[in-house]
Amino acid sequence: MLHRKIFFPILGGLIALIVILSVIVFHGQNNALSVVFLDVGQGDAILISQGSQQVLIDGGKDGKLLLEKLGKYIPFWDRKLETIIETHPDQDHIGGLVDVLRTYEVGSVLETKMQNNSQTFKKLEETVDQLASQHKLEKIEAKKNVVIKFSNGAILQILYPLESVTDTNSNDTNLASVVAKLTVGDSRFLFTGDFPTLQDSSLLGSGEDVSANFLKVAHHGSKYATSNEFLEKVKPTEAIISVGKNNSYGHPSPEVLQRLLQHKVKILRTDESGDVEYECQNLNSKCFLKSF
Repeated sequence: MLHRKIFFPILGGLIALIVILSVIVFHGQNNALSVVFLDVGQGDAILISQGSQQVLIDGGKDGKLLLEKLGKYIPFWDRKLETIIETHPDQDHIGGLVDVLRTYEVGSVLETKMQNNSQTFKKLEETVDQLASQHKLEKIEAKKNVVIKFSNGAILQILYPLESVTDTNSNDTNLASVVAKLTVGDSRFLFTGDFPTLQDSSLLGSGEDVSANFLKVAHHGSKYATSNEFLEKVKPTEAIISVGKNNSYGHPSPEVLQRLLQHKVKILRTDESGDVEYECQNLNSKCFLKSF
């Protein structure tokens, strides 16, 4: 009787361990890639996941909210983010990243040389520099031709800035906002941070292919971004606007919404739909809207 009391709990534990390990192995080998535009209020945070590889673009302004969102899409046993990309140093894009750096192991941080005088930015830079000095992460300058490759063959490429940022203390940090393009087979996502219309000619004249099926609308739908010329080059079929409910900026602007409608683009908004998730099964199939 005593042996049975010992044997069955041990057997049950072994079975549970096997099941957990099987799930972990399956997750690591899963070729599906997902792109989730996280609903973090008036801010940006985008999680790209493929198997056990994750890239986070921006981090909203609330660390607690961001961690809750990441916990929904990253398995509890996976405590590493391969890459964080800071599009620019505004609080609504970097505010949650210090908490992420304290919670997850991070392989690398991509950022421009653009500076900001806010305490949020200073705290983030101190944290990144400290981890880099301890060889716990790699600090990489975000500029044209920096490429991140996924195990299924998908490629995330930085298109802008075209070169190193020299005016690092500009009053308008949006001028150097990172623009990145994810290519998954025939599907393409364009992530634009707060990229302004003022820089359209620079990017569009660079010869870079900005065409994409799915466009992350710049600057939460501000009227100072996403021009008609830009939309004509990108030719998106769907546009995602990361924006907070009843925000004081009036985002998204009626002008941008009208431009998107004129170009017959389907509009998705995080303030109306919550998280917007796309799934790309493999390089031979189109990415599709999984939930919103």
